[in-house]
Amino acid sequence: MYCNKCGAEIAENSQFCSNCGQIIESPVKNKTAASTYKGPLGNPTPVLVWGILGLAFACTLFLSFLGIIFSAIGLGKARSFMEFCGAGSKQATIGRNLARAGLIVGIIFTVFLVLFIILIASGEIDFFTSKPRYYYYYY
Repeated sequence: MYCNKCGAEIAENSQFCSNCGQIIESPVKNKTAASTYKGPLGNPTPVLVWGILGLAFACTLFLSFLGIIFSAIGLGKARSFMEFCGAGSKQATIGRNLARAGLIVGIIFTVFLVLFIILIASGEIDFFTSKPRYYYYYY
């Protein structure tokens, strides 16, 4: 007998798959069950994980560029999952939306970071005091 989820061979009287832990509801006695195994693209969890990582890193000012990278990976995995399995997974949809939000927030924060670095490099802002360089002194 073979598992419907991962395609691993299991004992006839098993209630759970020893490979993936799937509950065995209806035993499949031929090897056609192995052909229903969807592989790593059939798992929506990586889409959700990359979406969360993308948004989390995008919300940090100095690591927002990593948020853009992780969000792009999450969007790519979401696109692959949706093409392979269809758009029915709630986890994949949430992961895709988190990756989109991470991409937008990451771009905005990266622009702010670049502007901040330009202002510091030009001497307009003192990095340690965050005050403008030019003061008006009245004598």
